[in-house]
Amino acid sequence: MTDGILGKIFGGPGKTSIRAGAGIYYTAIEDLTLFNEVGDPPFGLFYISPVPVYMEQPYESRTAANPGQRFPFTIPPPGATGIWDQYLPITTAPTFKTTNKLPYSEQYNLTIQREVGRSAVATVSYVGSLGRHLLSTIEINPGNAATCLEIANLMPAGQGCGQFGEDTIYTVPSGPQAGKVFYGTRPYAITSGRGLSHNPPLMDFSSNTWEETEANSHYNALQASIQKEVGRWRFLGAYTWSKSMDNSSGFYDEIDPYNPNVSRGLSTFDITQNFVISYSYDLPLTKATSGVQGKLLSGWTISGITRFTTGFPVTLTESDDASLCGCTGADVPNYNGQPIQFRDIRKTGFWIDPAPFSAETLGVPGNSRRRFFHGPGINNWDFSLQKNTLLTEKTNLEFRAEFFNVFNHAQFMGGANGNDVAGDILGSNFGQVTGSLPGRVGQVALKLSF
Repeated sequence: MTDGILGKIFGGPGKTSIRAGAGIYYTAIEDLTLFNEVGDPPFGLFYISPVPVYMEQPYESRTAANPGQRFPFTIPPPGATGIWDQYLPITTAPTFKTTNKLPYSEQYNLTIQREVGRSAVATVSYVGSLGRHLLSTIEINPGNAATCLEIANLMPAGQGCGQFGEDTIYTVPSGPQAGKVFYGTRPYAITSGRGLSHNPPLMDFSSNTWEETEANSHYNALQASIQKEVGRWRFLGAYTWSKSMDNSSGFYDEIDPYNPNVSRGLSTFDITQNFVISYSYDLPLTKATSGVQGKLLSGWTISGITRFTTGFPVTLTESDDASLCGCTGADVPNYNGQPIQFRDIRKTGFWIDPAPFSAETLGVPGNSRRRFFHGPGINNWDFSLQKNTLLTEKTNLEFRAEFFNVFNHAQFMGGANGNDVAGDILGSNFGQVTGSLPGRVGQVALKLSF
């Protein structure tokens, strides 16, 4: 391939390699996520008590409606009633959807690798993947906003349905619909009615989630790297330009129960641009390796890793249940479409101007994507000074001095949501930076091998 256009591009034989691949990969659902449902009442393997408990009464405060001490347990006689009241309403009891499908991913790539000169190798790749039927959690008993607003119109002021009112029983006191009872706003609040005779009346179900294979994702990336040696220098540089999108970035990243597509946005781990270069240089302090001078001056190497990246996406939320869903995954703020204005963190403490965002209208979920812009990125330099001294044929002494974030640059990337930018519009610190990665760290080590 030395003649014509292709020859000009790819050079002579042995200079260029072209590789392509694709596959479909199925995966089993992790036992860790399946174990999430074993706490279902009444005989789950574990529970989370809302208040401190005593060792002699470990089950005394399992629910807000105190179920009492359960052990020793006496099996009730046939036909006994009132047994289930103590477990109602059943809430926060995830279950596994029986129609789930096996998760899988479709992966594909195309790579061109070429030798450049005598000491460099350049690689350019396109890498993509599609994730389908990925396991996530979805509320299966969401509140109905229209029902809640109807109740609010029928009840006296201050007594009607509102935020966090999905599990309240309402009785209309007067008017044309006097005496009408609303058992909360969830579709499955009452199924058996066995708890209605309880005082106060109890509904069967509150907020519960499916473990459902409803999530999907896609990833596309241009990946390039070059590796080169020049005398005492060695370089390896890599650059990735990519985008990852999904409607759930993990098992506990809940999906909007009304419309799963509304949750689609940037993945929590998405990094648009990532550039990393590593380098090392053997110091030419002496030519000899023998004698006292040779032992002291030979074997010195300096090396480093430099990284510049885009930050992780900021996750936007609204924690007041203004959607009247009574769930996680439906409440996000409204966004007016104006460009996001980024600020100087060191001067203002803010990463973004919060002006384009506003709280939801009661009963109407916000229109913002929950992740569509990135937080602060990384500008980091790590350096190392290393010396290897061969004391004898079988004995070697290694000295290392390492400095991470050597320039002590403030790094605001790496918080609980992927970065340290507050994303709850109701928080007093919305749009602010709330933390950072550690500053400069140095360490020294001495290793003797024999």
